[in-house]
Amino acid sequence: MTTRKPAGFLLPEQRFPRAVWLSILLVAAGDLPAAEPLTRAADVRSLPREQAALSLPVKVRGVVTWRNGSDSLTIQDDGTGIWVSVVEARESGVWQGDDSVFGKLRGGVEVEIEGRTDPGGYAPMIFPTSIRIVGRKPVPPAKPMDAARFFSGAEDCQRVEVRGVVQGFYQLPYGVTLVMDSNPGRFSATVPKSGAPDPAALVDAEVRLDGIAATLFNTRGEVTGIRVLSNAGSDLVVEKPPPPPDAVPKVTLDRLLPFRAEPTGPHRVRVEGTVTYSLSGKFFYLQEGASAVRVETNSPIALKPGDRVEAAGFVDMSRLIGTLSDATVRKTGAAGLPEPVRISPEEIFALNGVAVKAGQMALPHDYDGHLIRCRARLLAVQSESDGKGPRALTLERANTLGKGTLVFRALFDEERMKALELLAPGSELELTGLVQLDYGPNNLPSRIARTVPVNLDLILRGPEDVVVLSKPSWWTSEHLTAVLAAMFVALGGALAWNLQLKRQVKKKTRLLAREMHARRDASIEFQATLRERTRLAANLHDTLLQTISGLGFQIDACESDDPPRGEDEPPGHLEVARRMVDHAASELRNSVWALRSLPLNGLQLTEALDAIAKRLGAGHQTRIAVTTDGDLSRIPDFIAGNLLLFVQEGIHNALKHADPHSVTVELRMLEDPDRIELTVLDDGSGFTQGEQVGVAQGHFGLQGMRERIERLDGSLRIRSAPGKGTTLHAEVPLRNYDDEMAEQPASA
Repeated sequence: MTTRKPAGFLLPEQRFPRAVWLSILLVAAGDLPAAEPLTRAADVRSLPREQAALSLPVKVRGVVTWRNGSDSLTIQDDGTGIWVSVVEARESGVWQGDDSVFGKLRGGVEVEIEGRTDPGGYAPMIFPTSIRIVGRKPVPPAKPMDAARFFSGAEDCQRVEVRGVVQGFYQLPYGVTLVMDSNPGRFSATVPKSGAPDPAALVDAEVRLDGIAATLFNTRGEVTGIRVLSNAGSDLVVEKPPPPPDAVPKVTLDRLLPFRAEPTGPHRVRVEGTVTYSLSGKFFYLQEGASAVRVETNSPIALKPGDRVEAAGFVDMSRLIGTLSDATVRKTGAAGLPEPVRISPEEIFALNGVAVKAGQMALPHDYDGHLIRCRARLLAVQSESDGKGPRALTLERANTLGKGTLVFRALFDEERMKALELLAPGSELELTGLVQLDYGPNNLPSRIARTVPVNLDLILRGPEDVVVLSKPSWWTSEHLTAVLAAMFVALGGALAWNLQLKRQVKKKTRLLAREMHARRDASIEFQATLRERTRLAANLHDTLLQTISGLGFQIDACESDDPPRGEDEPPGHLEVARRMVDHAASELRNSVWALRSLPLNGLQLTEALDAIAKRLGAGHQTRIAVTTDGDLSRIPDFIAGNLLLFVQEGIHNALKHADPHSVTVELRMLEDPDRIELTVLDDGSGFTQGEQVGVAQGHFGLQGMRERIERLDGSLRIRSAPGKGTTLHAEVPLRNYDDEMAEQPASA
């Protein structure tokens, strides 16, 4: 028997390798002298658990008495057997031997084992370091079973001879396990498949078996059961074959295990009755007159209520009430079903309680397995959510024989009864079903108590076993609570929504005010910029450009006084100076034009873009193309002016720094009618992003364009790489800026 550990729980040997853990224990033992190896199995078995846990050295010689497929085995020397766990020795790092030895180990092989002691889960055992074959010896004879020592676990790992009646079996991948009764005392015995007789032919036979006693235990090291492990099918001897079916004694349903002056032993008994309920392959109920019995079977025979059946099985008292288990079944005919008895659960409990107090049998009977009919109120429906176990109706009855109420269940386990899950709690029902009692001790100490029913279930046979007498009123306390809860939730939700709306209004108001200020500031800045650019253009035109033009006239006059030069003579200084002055004047005129350029100046946006491209491209070999798409008449003048300045700066930067073959300007409306997209791209020299010159080096072009687009609440993406050209991609939302600010003259 094992117990699941809590999640996250680690035993010491799981946190550290077992060998490390045992080394810690040895160090903790202090200055003990080195121990001599233990050489007898009896010496190891007699160690207290605390000493066995110290991993004491072992060197024993014995005969293999049993070995399983996982390389664990038992050996016996001088009449004492002990478990040798190779599996755990490997896991803990103790095993250092040759694995090829396991193919030669079998019963009768004499071995010498060196290793360490371990307390084990129940009795001390050996963790081997190595195993050496030294010869062969006869397997020690099995000792006849001493029931007291056998069932207490004292014969653990010893060869024993057991006798009993086979009461059942189940198949395993490596053999078959027999369920045996030694009269008294049940245990299991595992026999290998090779050489074993047909287990079905062994049921109800008296057999003798030689094997190793192995104790089943819980996580506290307490005995929970015994099993016998056999090396070969030949270890099993049938001493008395099962009786033929006709020879099995027949008893009435109420005489399964009554008082007898002489015990009858653990053999089968035979009963006959009418099937009142059947769950195929698991169990069914038989009733005959005033008696009823539950019969458990693996037989696949299909039974239905009303079938007459003869069943032969073993009396099982694990329910604390006589049950026939491991039964064989034979149909004998058909009969009418008994009429259900109208009796309430509290009356069943009452008559059983009276019988317990009087020390008598319940009269007329205890009603386990009987068909009854009663009324009850439905409390809840337990549906089959995990696919395991039956579904159930939880029911309540007012206890007419005492105070309070009585709660019980009605079980149903067929697909056609799934409609019962739709029953409304609070319904008054009339139910017909088979009584299934759960017995337990009364309130006296368990050693002197008589058993008494402590729980009652009804097993329903079909949906017709449930009749709805009345449906519940809708205004139940649960519904009223739900309505009030819903009202409070709705009220709370309304208050929360109102509070949220107030917060949203305040937030939107702040954002709107901030946006209005931003728009006005952007418009004012735009107009101020245009006015300042116009003023600078006028000053440059009236001062520096006029001065340069005057210098050009003076140079022309001086040059006219010079004698003419031949065609092959290089230009003179005056001619070079005149050319430089002409170039400076041209550049200055371009700058003056750029500064004085207005957003639209009476043109359509497309015409203004074409004019900028034509003006900036004059005197350059670069091809400048402008494409537009969509209705651009919706663009406010304020946005259009900023976009023109953006394009002007983009083309100017490309011509000045990138030496491109072509520059393309694309302006189009997006699918979202409230957004516009502007792209300026060139195929020039490009640059490495992040390494371009900027404000720190006195270049404001890219930074100015980015700030211009951001003031329009737009976004700008720049893509460039050396030799790959440059792309400026801007997206700007269309908004109705203050018309008065946008339409102010640019040259105030």
